[in-house]
Amino acid sequence: MNGGARRLIAIDGVDGSGKSMLADRLLGVLAQAGTPAALLRVDDFRRPIAWGRDARREADVYYEDYYDLALLDRGARAFLDGDPAFEIPVFDSRTERHQGQRTISFDGAPLALVEGVFAQRVAAVREVAVVVYIETSRDEARRRILTRDTARGRTAADVTHRIDARYFPAQDRYLREHDPLGHVDALIVHERVGAPALARADAGRIGEDLLAALGRVVGSFAPSGRVG
Repeated sequence: MNGGARRLIAIDGVDGSGKSMLADRLLGVLAQAGTPAALLRVDDFRRPIAWGRDARREADVYYEDYYDLALLDRGARAFLDGDPAFEIPVFDSRTERHQGQRTISFDGAPLALVEGVFAQRVAAVREVAVVVYIETSRDEARRRILTRDTARGRTAADVTHRIDARYFPAQDRYLREHDPLGHVDALIVHERVGAPALARADAGRIGEDLLAALGRVVGSFAPSGRVG
């Protein structure tokens, strides 16, 4: 990659679209090219939730409280400001509480990937990031989420409830309020697992090196049980 100021790359899309897999593969491709990148996952910025504490719909609690996007924004800005690291609380999904702290290292990384749902709600992403959006139909996303989460031990009824009461309604709100598809620099269509396609890309915004890395990542996809 070319030298210069640090850059943010956001990987956005609905739950189940393949964001985590793409981010992991992009990290590998970048590392092979001699460009280490930091990773800021939305899922690592969780808050404890007391469901049913107020009269809000589950979708609104999920959208407004589930992720600490303000903390993620501070982490992204710390990276852009040249800080060597950023400390975050560790969320334990078994106890639904924070347990200790961990450090995300930025040292030597000219790029940072912000990966996860609602990525464009992070102010630093909206302001400066190159945004990659992975598009998947709701039916296919539902199938993948059910496969993924039941394999992790949740019942099909519980996963279906989460999809219908939280994930998809919150995504609808995200689409209404932020128009994420209207602000993308690269669109990847991933309707069939293992067969994504780079549908469009703004080479001027993305840069030749990063665009080439994205192309290699898309070409490297293979069927996998992991979706994100």
